[in-house]
Amino acid sequence: MMSMRLEKLRQADLNLLVTFAAIAEEKSITAAASRLFLSQPAVSRALQRARAMFQDDLLVRSPHGFELTLRGRKILEELEGLLPRMENLVAPAAFDPTREKSHFRISGPDNVCTVVLLRLCRQYANGRYQVQFEFWPWRSGIAELVEHGQLDLVLHIDDGLLPSHFQSERLYKEDWICAVARDSHFGDRLPLKQYLTASHIVVATYEGVQTIPDKQLAAVGAKRSSCIRVPYFGVALQCLPGTELVLTLTSGMTSVIKNDRRLRLVKAPQELHAFHFLMAVMCGFATLCDQQSLPTGNPGSQQGKC
Repeated sequence: MMSMRLEKLRQADLNLLVTFAAIAEEKSITAAASRLFLSQPAVSRALQRARAMFQDDLLVRSPHGFELTLRGRKILEELEGLLPRMENLVAPAAFDPTREKSHFRISGPDNVCTVVLLRLCRQYANGRYQVQFEFWPWRSGIAELVEHGQLDLVLHIDDGLLPSHFQSERLYKEDWICAVARDSHFGDRLPLKQYLTASHIVVATYEGVQTIPDKQLAAVGAKRSSCIRVPYFGVALQCLPGTELVLTLTSGMTSVIKNDRRLRLVKAPQELHAFHFLMAVMCGFATLCDQQSLPTGNPGSQQGKC
């Protein structure tokens, strides 16, 4: 059955459908020719060929222009739904979250998810949208999941560890801050010397990979002391009360710390520099940031785009 359908399609000139639809909507050869950027004789010949293909007049002249025959009306009704779908096959339409029904699988460390998920929930979890977002746990080998089509997009620190064949775009800029227990002995700022003598709880999202703060400290010949390493910032924050531990984390989590009466913020050493979060995809994946799905400013200071 499929081979018979394809044989009929092979014999048909699908461009005639576009020409027929234009004449039917404009009710004029002249207006249809102008719309299609064709000459009037070319449009007239196309109409004759369409009549022969469908074995029907399709359009007949009247005092008010062309009028559809019964067969022509039925064909136009079919084309009103068919032509837009055919056009999308050739040139996909712009991403419209109110109509899109895609299921996006995303992964990122919990500090960037804390920022991004708040925005997504406020914008999309109100019943007006049909897109679905599924966030997967962050782990090593995440790039391979994208390459194999299991994940659509990853949220990643701009640390040069992404594969070179990935397409990436900067989302927003982050500063480093420190969190400590409210009753700890630390002041409002940690100079580098005091920072290095303190005991740290470190969040390492990749096993065996140096964290960005450690890389930045190594660049000035310094090294901090860590007694505990965990994979999640949320867990690390819960470990601080009742200790003298220092947690270095991203400014996007400022509100989380301020909302916990057991914790307080401390300014990080100036040797720890700001950095960017990226979203990374394989070629062909739509950039959600352009559709205002993801934040593009500094979530900690609201200073606007990077």
